[in-house]
Amino acid sequence: MLALLWQLDQSQWWPPERLREHQLRQIRALVEHAVVNVPYYREALQKTGIASAAELDEDSFRRWPILRKSDIRANEAALRASSYPKTHGKAFESETTGSTGTPVRIYRTEMEAHFARAIMVREHLLHGRDLARKLGTIRAGVTESTQPGWGMVNVAFDTGPGCAISLYEPIERLLDWLLRERPAYLLCTPAILRELVLMSRRRGVRPEGLIEAMTFAAMQSADLRALVGKVWGVDLTDSYSCVEAGGIAVQCPGHDHYLVHAENVYVEILGDDGMPCPPGELGRVVITPLHNFAMPLIRYELGDYAEAGGACPTGRGLPTLARIAGRVRNLLRDPAGGLRSPKIDPSLWLETGPVEQVRLVQPSLRQIDVEYVMARDLSEGEQEQLVARLQEDLGFAFDIRFVRVPALERQKGGKFEEFLSLLAEEGS
Repeated sequence: MLALLWQLDQSQWWPPERLREHQLRQIRALVEHAVVNVPYYREALQKTGIASAAELDEDSFRRWPILRKSDIRANEAALRASSYPKTHGKAFESETTGSTGTPVRIYRTEMEAHFARAIMVREHLLHGRDLARKLGTIRAGVTESTQPGWGMVNVAFDTGPGCAISLYEPIERLLDWLLRERPAYLLCTPAILRELVLMSRRRGVRPEGLIEAMTFAAMQSADLRALVGKVWGVDLTDSYSCVEAGGIAVQCPGHDHYLVHAENVYVEILGDDGMPCPPGELGRVVITPLHNFAMPLIRYELGDYAEAGGACPTGRGLPTLARIAGRVRNLLRDPAGGLRSPKIDPSLWLETGPVEQVRLVQPSLRQIDVEYVMARDLSEGEQEQLVARLQEDLGFAFDIRFVRVPALERQKGGKFEEFLSLLAEEGS
């Protein structure tokens, strides 16, 4: 682990051209393995128009067929390698949460999982976290417990203690746990974090000793960073990952953009024409995990949209993402048929009464429903102001309706969508 972390510390500073060449070298090895050992890919190389994996470059690789979730579900057995290098260790199953309604089962190797763990450790080192402090984690698959360390980090480093609790516990209990355990770092989903901050504000308490909140597993709402800073006075760092690949990207220290873990995954942001999006343009996220030889996911369309970024001002050569917009169903469709990520001023809800939680739902091309959680109804004056602001931010004079609800439920895995288009399936 220490040797791998040393390599990752060096490679993040490589020029982009050198990183891409190393990625392509690994892709060629993965493709060469796949066309021989994975039935699903036996004919895929022919569609690229080249004779062998050794000839693959960025242009020819874009001709490799896109793999979708439906393809994985329908061809799970055919996507598993008949054999793979013994040095990669045993294979084991992982399942996605199925937040889109389409869970998939993935087979991974011990080596691939080890690499993914190293990427997660790098994120801690990248942000200069004090490993001697306490780490608190709220996630699925655990019961309330304390540990002598930070888990996977202890493969390489001595750390302070850790504590964990299930994200399915009531928010009141999660906040009590946070106040009692007093971790320096808190790791949870954006939805859980928002509810914790709002609950603590209502109760007039704040977690003592907390230095940083860290989110994962779901798109971060636009106003969450401001909310965490205002109520708790701490920084918020987001990371982008998935079960299928592990770490994909993490926010760059001191900046809003994300650094792609290019050593772990090859990321393409593609437009409707299948070509790479220029910086500042929103596109589909297509990934190729570089080290899974048990079940290669080559050019796998994750279902997310993200905005391509430019060069990192820190001098790192890692590719960047300007922002992550979420799933197709998290995108606004205007009456002209355009699809884009809704941009809403995060101060909008903070300035409008004690609004605790909001979700925008698009049931039709010209209508937006604002579902909100609040101790009272929005006044007519507040609604008028919000309509004007929302129409300006959304770029169209939508018919906006306000619906006060007792609660907005999280999805499986603790995720929450602040914008939901009911037209997504119809238009995609």
